[in-house]
Amino acid sequence: MTAAELSDLRALDGGVDTAPVFDVPDYRTRLGWPVDGDALNAYLDLGGDQVGGLRMRAGLGAEVQWWLRLRMLAGPVLAAPGKRTEWTFLTQPIPDEHHRRPLPPGVEPVSARVLLPTADTDRSVTFWATAPDPSHPSLPLFTSVVGAVRSVLYGHRF
Repeated sequence: MTAAELSDLRALDGGVDTAPVFDVPDYRTRLGWPVDGDALNAYLDLGGDQVGGLRMRAGLGAEVQWWLRLRMLAGPVLAAPGKRTEWTFLTQPIPDEHHRRPLPPGVEPVSARVLLPTADTDRSVTFWATAPDPSHPSLPLFTSVVGAVRSVLYGHRF
C-alpha cells in the first residue's frame, strides 16, 4: 500500500495525519494556488476560474479516490470532520457545461471559501485526506472526478 493510500485510510478512521505541512506561501509558490490567509490560516476560493471542488461523504470519497488512483487521476482531497465526515475533491475549474447532467445524490459542486490545513490547523476542523503533491501539482478534471463517482455508484453505465 502506498503512503497516499495509507493517508486515505487514516483519514477515514481518524488516525494520525502524515500529510506534508503547507503554509500560505507554500500553497501559492509550490502548488500555484490562489490562497489567501495569514500565519495561522490559509483559505482557498473554490468554484471560480482557478480551482473547483466536489463534495461527498467520506465513504464514497474513499472509493472514488481509489478508483482515480488506479487510473493515475487522483488529486488532493480535503476532509471536514463532523457528525458526517465529508471529503472535498479539489479539481480544475468546474466547466459551465457540467449542468447538462445532474450529479448523483449526495454529491455537490463547491462554490465557497474553504480552510486549508496548515501546521496550526486542528484536525477536528479540517485535514488532508489526500495531501497535494508539490512534485505533481496539477489538479484532476472536474469531469474525471464526476465520472469516477458515477463509475463507483453505477458501474460503467454512464
